[in-house]
Amino acid sequence: MKILVVILLGVKLNYVHYPMKYEDCFDSFMFTVKKISKYQNQTNNIDQGYYTKDGRLVAGYYCK
Repeated sequence: MKILVVILLGVKLNYVHYPMKYEDCFDSFMFTVKKISKYQNQTNNIDQGYYTKDGRLVAGYYCK
């Protein structure tokens, strides 16, 4: 069984495991990232990207 690993950046890197929703790794990532985070546009205080409710930036993902 494949596992999706989402990499979150806070004070340190966190690797969070999720079950694969779809066969494709990218599709599973996009489904998961939209559930756990919200997209933030660039501002003077915040870089653009997906951020969790506790302020961690989604830095990447991989499937294994």
